[in-house]
Amino acid sequence: MRNRNVIHKKLDSLSNTLITLMYITNTKQSIEVYKTSINKAEELVEDIRSMIENEPLSPQEQNSSL
Repeated sequence: MRNRNVIHKKLDSLSNTLITLMYITNTKQSIEVYKTSINKAEELVEDIRSMIENEPLSPQEQNSSL
């Protein structure tokens, strides 16, 4: 996988966003702050999916799709 480090950074960012959501829930912040974090998490998931789809298939993946 060519972009392994970038994907790891995106996953770390997603993890941090989920931690932020837990903090927002525990401190009873406004719903708008919560929604903003959810949108950020959704964007990160979409970015990661896109990056994975753009990666070339490994020989094992190619064989398993037959």
